[in-house]
Amino acid sequence: MMDVKEAFDSLARQEGPPSTTNVHRAMAAGRAVRRRRRAAAAATSAAGVAAAVLLAWSVQPWAERQNGVVASAPTPPTAPVTITVTPRPAYKGFAELKKKHPPKGKIASVPPLLMWVSDAPRKGHLLLCESGPNGGSCSSFPPLTKEFARIQGRGKDVRFGIANDDVHAVTAVTKDGRRFQANLARNVGPELGLWAIEYPPGTDVLRLVITDAKGKTLQKIAG
Repeated sequence: MMDVKEAFDSLARQEGPPSTTNVHRAMAAGRAVRRRRRAAAAATSAAGVAAAVLLAWSVQPWAERQNGVVASAPTPPTAPVTITVTPRPAYKGFAELKKKHPPKGKIASVPPLLMWVSDAPRKGHLLLCESGPNGGSCSSFPPLTKEFARIQGRGKDVRFGIANDDVHAVTAVTKDGRRFQANLARNVGPELGLWAIEYPPGTDVLRLVITDAKGKTLQKIAG
């Protein structure tokens, strides 16, 4: 009823007194007013939905958008797992040598050898045992005194020995100026490390250079 009255009043202002107003035109005008109101309400609702969608998109973390697709939030990485593998030597005679001369400490993998320290029959001495592709052996040695390192044995294209805890590197220097770094295992025995160095066949080693943690030369051993 209010829509029809508003339509009558509008027409009355435009066309004259209410008595001259066409009733059908007034009813049509009322319907038009109602359509405009419904359209306006629908537009407002649609705008609200669009704004909500835009807001939801804007608060998504930028790192979660990938090629226009919102991905799941990344899972924090777990701590890395360290797997320690115990070497399983297949060298011939290793088991027998180990049984005969049990390790005093740990067995060190010093490529290309497996090496360990054992008690020697002679008082004050130790045994350096090594097992490699060409077999194995044990040799007695007295404690290091004024020396920092010592060559304890030679094999095919390999030299090996002992060193005290001050030693951090053993380097072979050839006559033609090449340098080969030894593999060094520290703290294998009591205040004792073991080293082995493999070099190409026919290499003429001039000397071994023994250095500390800062690279300072502690000792030189003739090759």
